[in-house]
Order: sequence, then C-alpha cells, then structure tokens
Amino acid sequence: MLAGALRRDGHDAQVVIWHDAGVDWAGFDLVVIRTPWDYSERYAEFLAWLDRVSAVARVLNAPELIRWNIDKRYLDDFAAAGVPVVPTAFCTTAGEVDAALREHGGGRVVVKPSVSAGSRDTGLFAADDPAAAGLGRRITGAGKTAMVQPALDAVTEGGEHGLFFFNGEYAGAFHKGPILLPGGAYVGGTYTSTITLGAPDDEEIALGRRAVAAIADITGAQDPDAKLPLYARIDIAAGTVIEVEVFEPGYALDVLPGSADAFVRAVRDRLR
Repeated sequence: MLAGALRRDGHDAQVVIWHDAGVDWAGFDLVVIRTPWDYSERYAEFLAWLDRVSAVARVLNAPELIRWNIDKRYLDDFAAAGVPVVPTAFCTTAGEVDAALREHGGGRVVVKPSVSAGSRDTGLFAADDPAAAGLGRRITGAGKTAMVQPALDAVTEGGEHGLFFFNGEYAGAFHKGPILLPGGAYVGGTYTSTITLGAPDDEEIALGRRAVAAIADITGAQDPDAKLPLYARIDIAAGTVIEVEVFEPGYALDVLPGSADAFVRAVRDRLR
C-alpha cells in the first residue's frame, strides 16, 4: 500500500530487503527504513549495513536517529528531558536484575531486552516469580541488557495508543490491544498484535507532539534530517510514553489508510 501510494505520486518506489546482496543502494535517491524486524537477531550485521548504505544514499529516518532509537535506553533520555516515560531499570548482570525485581516487591513487572522487536523474550510477571528472574538472567547471560519495568494496568488490561507523526505533524493513531498474560505467556498463546482505529484524547496528542519535539534536543543532532524524524510513532497509555519508534514502525495502513497519503506528502517535502 505504501509503495503504491508513492508510485501514484510519481515516485519510482521499490520494496527491497535490507540484507539482499543484489540491491544497488547507490541507485536510490532515498532509502526509507520500514520494518526490518529481524534486526535484533542480526544486530551487528544491521548496523554495519546501515553504515554502508548511508555512505552512498540518503537514509530516512536518519542513521543518527536509528542508532539512538534501536536501543530502548533512549527512555532515560526522555525522562531526563522531562517527558513522562515508564520508569525502567536497565540491567547488564543477574545481580542487577535481582535488585531491580526486589524494588517492585510483589507487584507486576515486564521484563524484556533493550534491543528487541515483536515482543521477543518479553514477559509479564509478578516481580517475585522466579520466571521473571529467569528471563532477566537469560537476557543478560546472552550479553544483552535486560529491562525491568512496572507493569501498567492501563496497558496490560486495556492496551495503548500508537500515534503517528510525519515530519512532526500528527497523522492519526491506532489502538493496540494487550499482548502479554501474567506468567510470561501471550494473549491467545502466540504473539498477536490486535490493531484497531485509535481515538487518543487531546492530552495524548499533546504528549506525542512533546515527545517528537524533544528528539532534536535529546540527540543534539546537527544533520537537518536528524533534527526532525520523517516518521515517528509515539506509544502512549495513562499519560505516559511507553515507546518512541523512529526506526521500524509498522504503519497500520489497513487501519489508517489516510496515513499512506500523509506519509507520501512527508516524503515529497523531504525530497524537495
């Protein structure tokens, strides 16, 4: 749908796979990252690819933003900038995982890697459930960083809103239903993301705008492409930013068909 909308606007749009060795990246005026959701399993390879491609083509979002956003430690940056985010402990050792879990007593927590996609290795637990510590230890034991967050009832019971911004302009939102069940299981038994049309209130939209506006100050970007994301998705629930995606958002075009045209207008403006 996205490529079709670009072609109707007069662009020669091609959909290619990032690790396809046969792609001539230098032949593109613009390379737009969409959903390379295997990046977390090929992390070093993906970053090396990004370096190679950005040396011969313009990439959006800007590689500077992608490298920053690929690791969810960026949440600390938003917290320091005064944007309300889920308080998160980033743990690199089993001891740090245990200490973070103790901070939550008998409450519920979410444990996941700081670099991940599609809720891989992500679980909802009681903080004193041995399975929570077990998942955190597996993540840190693999040389990754584990995140320990308080589970927000608004998310685990009602879901969250994903707000889309193209060139900083609000373009609509989806609602994502709950994914995780207590004990480390998925709703429905397997990972399923239930996406419907969202209706965020004015305060959520204002918070989304605030998060997008904070990015330039947080990153200190000098490249004009990195000062303002071509696209951003801000996930919000209970007046709190859950995630900020300026790297690999799905666009939910089947739910928000108008977002394809908004995206095309944003691309057109950037190419100008």
